[in-house]
Amino acid sequence: MTPAPDTQDHRRQAIRGALVYLRPMEPDDLPVAHEWYQDGEFRLLSGEIPRSLAQRRARYDESLAEHGKSWFGFVICRLEDGRMVGRLDLFEINRIDGSAQFGIGIGRPEDRRRGYGSDAVNALVDFCFGELRLERVWLLTDADNVAAQATYRRCGFMEEARQRRAYVDRGRMLDDVRMSMLREDWDALPRKRSWEWVE
Repeated sequence: MTPAPDTQDHRRQAIRGALVYLRPMEPDDLPVAHEWYQDGEFRLLSGEIPRSLAQRRARYDESLAEHGKSWFGFVICRLEDGRMVGRLDLFEINRIDGSAQFGIGIGRPEDRRRGYGSDAVNALVDFCFGELRLERVWLLTDADNVAAQATYRRCGFMEEARQRRAYVDRGRMLDDVRMSMLREDWDALPRKRSWEWVE
């Protein structure tokens, strides 16, 4: 079940890139996101355990009090029609040290490898450095996910550490790769910023 796209002008979204925009997740978005987690690859890459829709709703309700403080929960929507294609969470927001971690997932297999993820990451870091005034944004990805690492590098992230045997994946212990972007890295990026896309 996919919510009908609304009729607003998606080009005017404040947190956006060339292809997608980010908006806060709403309760009506949960059934679509829940469907994504039924895909084995999506669930494994996101590190999720199996959950019911009721559990997902309860978890969302519990997180609402933290929205904007230590967590932002976004959905990724296509500019062309507003259709949800993924989700992006910014969390572990440390206002004192100016850092935060994020995680991203593109829902349906046919929406992957179309540039939506990298465009969403660019929009997110513009929000982090340009509006939240953070100094460092970081992520963890599994060592086997070389495609994701290449995407993050193209966005301006650098590998800074490897956590050995950090998690289990289908009976195997795998390493995590930690990547980050600093404010000066973001300042040096030769691309339009999110707010420059607003028409």
